[in-house]
Amino acid sequence: MTSSVEVEDQDASSIRLRKLVARGFRLMPPVRDTDGELMALIYVRPHADIVDVVELRGEDDVRAARVSRGADFRDDRAEAQWRTAGSACDVLDQVLALPERLITVRA
Repeated sequence: MTSSVEVEDQDASSIRLRKLVARGFRLMPPVRDTDGELMALIYVRPHADIVDVVELRGEDDVRAARVSRGADFRDDRAEAQWRTAGSACDVLDQVLALPERLITVRA
């Protein structure tokens, strides 16, 4: 049985996902295991030489990163301009708060 708190959390994360799409994120084909079970939803937003990526594996298992094009965001050792993980609402709020482009200064 689903509690009212779980339903509210799902509604809140659904609202945030719609905001991601409104900001140009695109849903990639779902990641499935060999039995066809859904493993993850991945949203991406490429711009210039960077890509913003959000991977949802569960309500409490979400990762996001801003990486250079061609980098494997799933590799925690890969260089990322920004990276976070946590619950759906927390991570999605952080992604929605990101500036369009991170300003980096190279020495």
